[in-house]
Amino acid sequence: MNKTDRINTMMRYINNRQYFTIRELVTQFNVSRSTVIRDLNTIQELGMPLTASVGRDGGYAVLQNQLLPAVQFNSEELKALFVSFLATLNTQLPYLQNRNTLTEKLVAIASQAQQDDLLTLQELLVFDHTNPRNPKLTELTDYAPALLKPLLNACLTTRQLILTTATTTQTVWIRHVFSRQTNWYVDAWDLTGHRLVQIAIDQLTAVAPVAQEEILQPAAIKQAQPQPNVKLTLDADAIQQWHNHPHPTAALQYQDAFQQTAILECRVAPTDLQQITDFSRWYLYLGAGARIVQAPTPLITILKQTAQRLLAQLPQ
Repeated sequence: MNKTDRINTMMRYINNRQYFTIRELVTQFNVSRSTVIRDLNTIQELGMPLTASVGRDGGYAVLQNQLLPAVQFNSEELKALFVSFLATLNTQLPYLQNRNTLTEKLVAIASQAQQDDLLTLQELLVFDHTNPRNPKLTELTDYAPALLKPLLNACLTTRQLILTTATTTQTVWIRHVFSRQTNWYVDAWDLTGHRLVQIAIDQLTAVAPVAQEEILQPAAIKQAQPQPNVKLTLDADAIQQWHNHPHPTAALQYQDAFQQTAILECRVAPTDLQQITDFSRWYLYLGAGARIVQAPTPLITILKQTAQRLLAQLPQ
């Protein structure tokens, strides 16, 4: 990273923090202490007001609400953004009701040569979700579930919400919002029924925050949730399968520096037949490299029944 790029990045870095130290910047940007001090002097000359406090680490604070220079993208960053748009064609995304205005702004900041490169990339690249009958980026409009964006906006204020469908009303704490097979779901803890639930967002009819006086402390909610009851070990082949079709709410815990072995821990409701069935199919998809260390009895039973059925179908 050259000096200009480093200073621009450093300005954005420190503008997002109320307080920072020279040691922190040395570690973050992998430069010497003297280089950091020179860069900070340059930043102050550019007009960002910094106040220094006495101390061994050379503490600094930056005044809030200061305007930074306009963000500029280099050619590679611009291509990365444009390719990201292409990769999400025909997918249901929140906050993206129409790509036209975003694309127009993206192309507007590009030079003529960069615009030519972007158009060439659009002709070359074809992704899984691209509609071959309508491949042009600026002609596509996304239709996510109607309540997906209101749900996410509500979660930015509080993750304790009242979710209403045609048949039920549940008070929940939102754990995750995820997409699976082009559908969006809520993974939540039912604060009344004390159980984990998954709700299809297209089934929601209303989303409302919990009354302020009824909001529970997050620590109490997390403490009330049950521990994972499924534990898997994955080898390199299973990890590759996981990357192609990851678990929507559980992350891998890599066990070596080269990420060739991993552990996955999650929870499956033992009484929810649909969850058990879905997880068993996903587990089989991971292949022989995935091994069960711990699992509820109903899941083991379904896997054994599936294995017996597959064996019975093999020719004698």
